[in-house]
Amino acid sequence: MIDALSIAGSGLEANQAWIDSISNNVANMQTIGYKRSEVNFHDLVREVTVRNDAGVPGAQVFAGAGIQVSDPVQVFTPGTVRSTGNELDLSIQGGGFFEVALATGELAYTRDGRFHLNADGQLALGNGETLSADLRVPPDVSKLAIKADGTVEGTVTETGEVIAIGQIQLAKFASAERLQKLSDGLYRPTDSSGAASYGEPGRDGNGSLLQGAVEMSNVNLIEEMSSLVLAQRAYQMNARLLQASDQILETINNLRR
Repeated sequence: MIDALSIAGSGLEANQAWIDSISNNVANMQTIGYKRSEVNFHDLVREVTVRNDAGVPGAQVFAGAGIQVSDPVQVFTPGTVRSTGNELDLSIQGGGFFEVALATGELAYTRDGRFHLNADGQLALGNGETLSADLRVPPDVSKLAIKADGTVEGTVTETGEVIAIGQIQLAKFASAERLQKLSDGLYRPTDSSGAASYGEPGRDGNGSLLQGAVEMSNVNLIEEMSSLVLAQRAYQMNARLLQASDQILETINNLRR
């Protein structure tokens, strides 16, 4: 019965983590560039010694000891693309990430392409993270054209001359689902994800860029609600097992008195 309590407890913890993951996904349905996360379950086993009728130890077998949930992994299926008309908004059509520099100097990666120009003429996100590419827009440029291959050109206000400003590259990872999720749609590499490799948009497995649009969340409400029903039922079953085990233990204790 003690084993039953432990198994039921592990099930409650694992299914609570599942519910928390679903809740976070639903809460970020309208977050630009958000990628849904999901959890995986693993069986816990322990080695048990089988004894014969005389109590002599025999074979070693494995018995179930509950379940354990892994750290959430990111699902990078594409989200819907929404046109904004803002020339600084960028959407990645396919794989890849924008590499941005944090205030600490650390590099992070995102699919959120809502950029603006900061005081230095750099493309920056809402919280100030700047695109890591060496790209600065001169103050006399009034119009930007960002091509599918990441080439950035600008039109000089006074002369109408079109000048080359720079090149946006995208980063990719061997196992992007193993990236560590930070806040505000940012990700950090891990040993499991591998280091970032770089390339031009539209080449080497990277997606192309679409100017004037952003990628929305890839969360599907119907799928999340279906998963939530399953998670809640699984939680209830483990709670019932815990309750039943407690009642049986109480009965056994009363018989011993």
